[in-house]
Amino acid sequence: MEQWLIQNQVWCRILIFLCVFSMLAAWETFYAWRPWLIARKTRWMRHLSLTCLSKIILRVLFPVFLITVAVRVEQKGMGLLSHFPYAAQVIFGFIAMDLIMYMQHRLFHKYQWLWRIHRVHHMDRQIDVSTGVRFHPLEEIISMGVKMLGVAFVGVPALAVFFFEVILNAMTMFVHVNVCLPRRVERLLRKVIITPGMHRIHHSDYSPETNSNYGFCFSWWDKMFDSYTLVSTAGERKFTMGLEDYQDPKYQTLENMLLVPFNIKRLKVRYKKPLKTKFKLFEEITQPKKR
Repeated sequence: MEQWLIQNQVWCRILIFLCVFSMLAAWETFYAWRPWLIARKTRWMRHLSLTCLSKIILRVLFPVFLITVAVRVEQKGMGLLSHFPYAAQVIFGFIAMDLIMYMQHRLFHKYQWLWRIHRVHHMDRQIDVSTGVRFHPLEEIISMGVKMLGVAFVGVPALAVFFFEVILNAMTMFVHVNVCLPRRVERLLRKVIITPGMHRIHHSDYSPETNSNYGFCFSWWDKMFDSYTLVSTAGERKFTMGLEDYQDPKYQTLENMLLVPFNIKRLKVRYKKPLKTKFKLFEEITQPKKR
């Protein structure tokens, strides 16, 4: 089983990604919650190009897949779960990885140097299924390093890693889909998993709301660690998404998404001449202003 996963995981994950992306894209086509500010084709091209670039960089820097790390950890009997029954390793390993991702997400919001990278995701002025793959390559690199350490420390088996990677990817797209679930369904799902309505609040331009609802799969981490926001203070349909300082459409280009994390002040010294308008985004920008 493990050998099969190592050999076929790439094609399995690509196929599952395409199926989930297509279904969610069709869903928001017929039941769009907000009208698109930028043509979907343009958004998809930029966001998919960004994630393709990230995956290429990851393969260069991490030639060993996360599942391969899990297999080697299993073989050496490493990790906190190594002495548990296999079924318990799979279940608790999956839950532990989701907790690790929740804590990583909080750290990306807490520390300025990490926020500078993560804000590329929050710069999107409107979220849809493609926002689920809009992450800067640097964030993808850090996240992969954290996951590898987590797998080794916890002792997550390969099967749990495979399911987690697939479900995490699917949930990341699901929570960004541009639809509004019926209140009863929303309330019921929130008891266990993150919903689009819950995660939309995380993309509010209001700082206390941006710094809440960090979960990826399970909703209980936010409730357990006091980072849960039930509703936006501005109302479900009235709050502004994105970051206050990045509302200009120029920040949505692929080039600017790649360059945002870097500090312009050093570049100004290097070039010693005025920079063109399109490079103004390099200026030091802090987190969203509080209302």
